[in-house]
Amino acid sequence: MTPSRSRSSNRTLRAARTAISILPFALLVITACAKPPAFGEANSLIVVGNEALWQELEAETYQQLERTVFTTREENTFNVTFVAPGGSELDELLMWKQVLVFGVQGDPLIEAIAAKARTTPEAGAIQQARDVWARGQVATAIVLEGGREADSWRSALPEVAALIDDQYRSFALTRMFVSGEDTLLSRTLAERYGVQLRAPNIYHGEIGDDGLVRLRNDNPRPSERIRSILIERVEIDADEAPLDPDAIFAWREGIDSLMYIVSQGFERAPVEPRYLDLGGANAIEVRGVWQDEGTFPAGGPFIARAVRCPDATWFFDAWLYSPNPRASKYEFLLQLEEILDSFRCT
Repeated sequence: MTPSRSRSSNRTLRAARTAISILPFALLVITACAKPPAFGEANSLIVVGNEALWQELEAETYQQLERTVFTTREENTFNVTFVAPGGSELDELLMWKQVLVFGVQGDPLIEAIAAKARTTPEAGAIQQARDVWARGQVATAIVLEGGREADSWRSALPEVAALIDDQYRSFALTRMFVSGEDTLLSRTLAERYGVQLRAPNIYHGEIGDDGLVRLRNDNPRPSERIRSILIERVEIDADEAPLDPDAIFAWREGIDSLMYIVSQGFERAPVEPRYLDLGGANAIEVRGVWQDEGTFPAGGPFIARAVRCPDATWFFDAWLYSPNPRASKYEFLLQLEEILDSFRCT
C-alpha cells in the first residue's frame, strides 16, 4: 500500500532511507537492550492507522495536527506522514522520533506501546511510551472504541494536538537552556534597572547605562541562523498615553536605521495583537516580517512588545534569521517568546 503524504512527506521518507542505509546492519536488529537512534525532527509526525479510516478522516487529521503559525508566511507547526499498518514503508517510519498509532485494543502496534508503558490499552485512552522502536522516540497510542472507530479518532484529535504541542514546546525550551542560564545577565539587569529577564548562556551581548540591552545568538553560524533581541527602556510621564499596537510599530520603525548595522524595513504580519499580563504589568505584542534594506536580501519574522512598568515602558524587538526554507522557524520563535515572557518589572 502507498502511504498518504503531506507536502513534506517525500522528504521525510528520503531522509529515513538515507539514515537507515548508512547504519551497519547489526544496528537494525532491534533488541531490548540495543535500539538504533530515532530519525527525523521532533515536529515530524508519523501517523499509523487503518487506511479506510484515514481516507475518511484525512482532512480533519491534517487540520488538527498541522496547525499553522505565521512566521514569514503561514507555516505548519507539525508535518504529518500517514502509513497503514501493512504499508511497505512502515518499518522505516516506525524509526521516527514521533509516532502516533490510531487503533483498537489488540492491534499489535497499540499493544507494543502499552507493553512498553506497562499499561493496559483501554478504549478512549491516549497512552505514551518512549523508545518503543528506536531510542529517543515518543510513541503515542490513541486507542479507538470498537464500533466507533471513526468517531473516537475524530474526538481524540484536539487532545492529541494539544499534547504533542505542549511536549514540543517543552522540548524547544529545554534545548534552549542546555547551555545553562546567564545568571550574570539576570543579576546585572536586576541591580541596574530593577527588572528580571532570563536568557541562556549561549546568547551574548551588552547591557548599557542608557537603557539599551542587546542580546544575540549566532549559533550554529550567522549565515545559518541568528536570534536577536533588542530592549530599550523609555521613561514615562505621569500623563503617558496608554499602550497601543501602533505605538509599538512606530518604535520599531524608529530603531530600524539607528540600532542595526544594516537598516531594516518591515511589514506588519496579518495576525491580531496580543494583550498580555507579565507579573501584573500590562503588555502588548505585535508581529511582522523584517527585511534588510542593504544589497543582501536577508529577512525573517520579528516579535515586538511593549511592557508598561511603574517608572518606564520597556520595548522589545526579537527577530529571527533562518533562511533555510526546509527548517521550521516555529521552534526558534517559541524560544524567543520564552525569553520575552520571562520579563518582570520587579
